[in-house]
Amino acid sequence: MLWVERNKVKPKSNTFIKQTWMIKVSDKSRLKTTLKSLKLYCIHSSVNSLKYLVDSQRPWFERIMWVIIHCIIISFLVSMVHTSYQEFMSAPIITSRDANDIKTSHLFFPVLYLCDVPSINFSNAKVTDRSVDEILNLIMQLGNLYVSMMVTDNSNNVELDKLLTTYYNGSYDVAQIMKTLTPQCSTMLLKCMLHGIDRNCSELFEFRKTQDGYCCTFNYVRESDDIPELNNMIKLTRDQERVENLGIEHGLSVIMDPLLNDDFYSILPIKGWKVTVFNPTDYPDMTSGGVTEVFAMPQYETYLNVEATLFSSSQTIINLPRNKRKCIFSDETVFSNITIYTYSDCIVNCKINDIQEFCGCRPFIYPRRGKKESKQLMIFPYEDNHSSFLEEEDKALHCLHCYPACNDITYAILSRRNHMDHGTFEPNLFPNYKITNEGVLHVYFSNYLTIQLKQDVSSYWYNLLSDIGGLCGVFIGFSFITIVELLYFFVLLFHDLFCKKSTLQKDDRKTEIPPDQTQTIGELYWNELLPRSWHSATYGKFSTKKARY
Repeated sequence: MLWVERNKVKPKSNTFIKQTWMIKVSDKSRLKTTLKSLKLYCIHSSVNSLKYLVDSQRPWFERIMWVIIHCIIISFLVSMVHTSYQEFMSAPIITSRDANDIKTSHLFFPVLYLCDVPSINFSNAKVTDRSVDEILNLIMQLGNLYVSMMVTDNSNNVELDKLLTTYYNGSYDVAQIMKTLTPQCSTMLLKCMLHGIDRNCSELFEFRKTQDGYCCTFNYVRESDDIPELNNMIKLTRDQERVENLGIEHGLSVIMDPLLNDDFYSILPIKGWKVTVFNPTDYPDMTSGGVTEVFAMPQYETYLNVEATLFSSSQTIINLPRNKRKCIFSDETVFSNITIYTYSDCIVNCKINDIQEFCGCRPFIYPRRGKKESKQLMIFPYEDNHSSFLEEEDKALHCLHCYPACNDITYAILSRRNHMDHGTFEPNLFPNYKITNEGVLHVYFSNYLTIQLKQDVSSYWYNLLSDIGGLCGVFIGFSFITIVELLYFFVLLFHDLFCKKSTLQKDDRKTEIPPDQTQTIGELYWNELLPRSWHSATYGKFSTKKARY
């Protein structure tokens, strides 16, 4: 039995299955520990190609080739991921046409204001007992307030100020004076019809401030023009007129008197009316856009076919910064002196503040918010070269806080006109009314449906994640489970670097296989390998003979 034990095949030691990371961390430098752990991660990572980088069985030049390939692929991957992210951040919103157009009959009528081109009436210019020539020359100076962007003759301003001071027994309000001199709605508007019903023009039109001075406005729902105390700001109370139906007979029709015999001062070399169409909640200002102008002539029937375009925004974009969504919702608090935010009001407010700060005055055509009064000289503080402060960009007016409204409506105009014979033409909507020098204006809608544009986010965060995940999967087979592996790897690595014990070594010792269980064939005896016949013939006889001794 001793010989049998001596010929027994001893099992090999299990040290060949121990990894290099089983050595205690205290015996290694942190750099070596990191490299060993990184090698272990590459071997067991779900990214299959990483194992070729650390496979010691492969030639060194093949491993270098794999390193170069990985660097090139990862470079392309990083570039494409960066491009995808930049596109997501640079264009976070998209505007598209809504599949469901809205009925035009559900829309509000636009604002319409009519301005008589003669901005000052002759009959309203008689304010003193001075000679006619003196009065006309001085009152004509007030017309410079309409053309303040041009070089004007201001030599008689002192005399005009004395005249007005004497007439009003002290201080005077330029805005109120200009309102008195302007042709009144009751004089200019002769007959009105809305939705096929005769209406009193005074009920439909108000005398309000516009960019052209005081004009007759229809469907304007903003607060009062002049509010000295901001605490007295009143929200919109006037009901807006709706479209209700289509066609000329269901729109707005007006007969206007040109007041040809009462022309004193005109800002344009024509006779007629300036018709402006814009949003009911805006202040009419050409610099902010959204304003359409048409001229109506005496003895002409002018037709204005209105086409609207709705613009709405999803509430999901409100979380984006304003410089990204490039619009402001009406319920966002922007200015304390504006009840409803509009892009036009923001631009006008910016211009008023700039003019007020620059020259200490305000043009009379702009709404008054606060105790800043209108003055006679109000725009240019210098005598000569008035526009010099606009020649350089750094001196130009910048309203960086003004953005378009996120929910808005714009109106486009298709106009045409027909000549009316003097004294014989009888309008269809105004029977028994003979036209002499009057002009007729028709404003109406003809399209049954109105285009609606919708603004929404171009893609959500999970769309970006899907794009980046697809790129990573195509280039290196990267997936979410790889992220989990990386997190797990870094947790173990930090534990090995900053703790005295190796977590990997500790876990391996717990699962180390006992030596007896590493044998795959059990005990091996050389005698069992010999043929039975040879064994009995040789060793049997030998044993017998040996036993005899």
